[in-house]
Amino acid sequence: MQAAVLDRTEPASVPLDLPSSILYPDFSATLDLGSSPSLSSPVPVDSSESSDMVAPAFIVDSLAKADWAVARVLEAEARIARRAALAANLHERIDAWLTKSSSTDNDSIVYISSLLRPFVESELAMQRRSRSLILPSGVAQLRKLPDKLDIVDKDAALSYCESSHPEAVIIKKDLSKTELKRLVFSGTAIPGVSAELGSDELYIRANT
Repeated sequence: MQAAVLDRTEPASVPLDLPSSILYPDFSATLDLGSSPSLSSPVPVDSSESSDMVAPAFIVDSLAKADWAVARVLEAEARIARRAALAANLHERIDAWLTKSSSTDNDSIVYISSLLRPFVESELAMQRRSRSLILPSGVAQLRKLPDKLDIVDKDAALSYCESSHPEAVIIKKDLSKTELKRLVFSGTAIPGVSAELGSDELYIRANT
């Protein structure tokens, strides 16, 4: 089979639609995401077609058109990957800003609450029933938190409860998808299970 040589024209570069100009006005200058080819690149056409004929709907029916389609998919996937990387970077920066900007207020809350709690407990002890201290600026309350239990050694606790307190042991039932596939695709009908044979999927990757 004769090898086909395809000439490709690189499309013009356009910038990504970055949100950084809104979130960080000074951030765009530090980004280097590279060029982003446009999806509006011209569709390759067969030069032998008559120019006075109405152009039909685009159909991949040649190596040149197949190459064009593959290139557009790869370019779109690359832009998606760059947007995902940018989003992750922005999330990290926002989280870091939130932690740093809130640290002083969090420290103030902990410190002032430690000074306030003894007085609130003393006042509520005299009120007997109420657990709220109503003040002009707000309400200070004492709330019972849920009891907390941590399993620090699951094997030890499980071994003991199995022999001494079986009511504390939960036995979970589940289905094996591997065995279900074997049964269903060998002809066994199982109520409550739907299955279909795997189909061919088109994958596109860049040349290595």
